[in-house]
Amino acid sequence: MALLVIIPVSIYAKQANPQQYGYQQPPQFWLEKMSAAFREQSYRGVFVYQEGNRLETLAVTQQAANGKTRERILYLDGLPREMVRSGDQLTYTSLDKGVTRFNHGSLMPMVPKFSDSPVGSYYKVSYSPRQIDRIAGREAVVLSVIPVDHYRYGYQLWLDAQFGLLLKSVMIDSHGKIMERLQFTHIEPGVELSSPELAAMDKSNVTYDQSIDIHKVPDKEGIWNWESGWLPEGFSVKSYSQRPSPVSEHKTDTVIYSDGLASFSVFVEPDETKVLSQASENIGALAAVSKVFRNGETYFHVTVVGEVPLGTAERVAVSVRPKRAGSKPGVSEE
Repeated sequence: MALLVIIPVSIYAKQANPQQYGYQQPPQFWLEKMSAAFREQSYRGVFVYQEGNRLETLAVTQQAANGKTRERILYLDGLPREMVRSGDQLTYTSLDKGVTRFNHGSLMPMVPKFSDSPVGSYYKVSYSPRQIDRIAGREAVVLSVIPVDHYRYGYQLWLDAQFGLLLKSVMIDSHGKIMERLQFTHIEPGVELSSPELAAMDKSNVTYDQSIDIHKVPDKEGIWNWESGWLPEGFSVKSYSQRPSPVSEHKTDTVIYSDGLASFSVFVEPDETKVLSQASENIGALAAVSKVFRNGETYFHVTVVGEVPLGTAERVAVSVRPKRAGSKPGVSEE
């Protein structure tokens, strides 16, 4: 049974033309149009992003050319910061921390969720051709993505009726509370970017103060030495990796689980404090659970982080344990 409480939408009074922009197309048409738009459209705009009590204003430009995209996001509030992505390489520049390079997908919140894979059977997508709204002065169609259980969040999406670009999104818990919000206040789709805008995206000659490398490891039994005794139905292993620990000199084993839309990461590393403990926190839509457990004389630190309800992350964290002989990597056979 769907548990999501849908937020009321202020409907634009204009009568929609059923033939214009494909208003009568099914929901999957609009999701595919949004995904294609962020691969194929150049645009510039300003949007606000809210996560919990934090609200930021950002300017974004994207160039799409020859099947490749480049993005630049400029923070307009607080300390001057900039993110530039070319392919899967991200350059982050901050006034206080210099320049850092690492791998990253699309910079726009929410967009990668609906671009990487189709919405699976654990969500129901609804759309009414009569439900036409306006965002940033542009007509928008409204989609509701409703989870079938309380182990994941739901979404509402406002897509540009002409171009398919995401104009507004909200992530909602099972009680209708907004966990994350993105909304454009100004957007110019289908534009040709200026020479200064394109030059600002070129980081080929930048000297990096820090480079963070994530080493993916093969998906083979024996590489990942842990398993999750419980996972929400529909979640499976997406990738394994090893990365530097932020708190010790050890490497951190990492596995990412996904249901095709929501995802969370499990990090495991040796713990030197030898103090059994557990802590949980919600940071906007992000759940973070930290747990230290003992296996014989050795202590391990487990962290679960992801855009899932806190109860989901807590249940996953307490189920992580050393992998038994013969079980599949990352997932318990129970």
